[in-house]
Amino acid sequence: MQFIEKEICEYTESIWQSILSLEARPTENGQEISKNNYALAGCIHITGAWEGTVTIDYPMSLAKQVASIMFNLNNQEVDKELIQDALGELTNMTGGNIKSLLPEPCYLSLPAVAVTDSAMRIPGSELVTKVTFKCKDDNFQVSLLKKVEEDQRK
Repeated sequence: MQFIEKEICEYTESIWQSILSLEARPTENGQEISKNNYALAGCIHITGAWEGTVTIDYPMSLAKQVASIMFNLNNQEVDKELIQDALGELTNMTGGNIKSLLPEPCYLSLPAVAVTDSAMRIPGSELVTKVTFKCKDDNFQVSLLKKVEEDQRK
């Protein structure tokens, strides 16, 4: 098991159930999001005693569903800005929960959201933990990356 993988699973399942009333379960085989699927990525940086980034990647089909539930609209009423706001909020909640497990003091940045054609890349970091979840017919990923010090990159 990866560093705080169990906690990431618990927090993600709880957030998705309580905020969206959606069941999100970790996949058993770590199946990733299809590279051919148009995707969104959210990230939030953690600074302080521990430095790194939490990212969430999911396909557009799930993004529309999440935004429609979060803002109580039907799929046709959901626009790009609402989709980005929903992902930013989920990223902020997930990052805040993960931050509580890290050495103090730690601080969160504002969340950022991007449209990608593959998973988000954070230069100067290395993957610590990645968990793939299944929600209805879609997969999404929550990743924790740690900042790599300059002397460790050489």
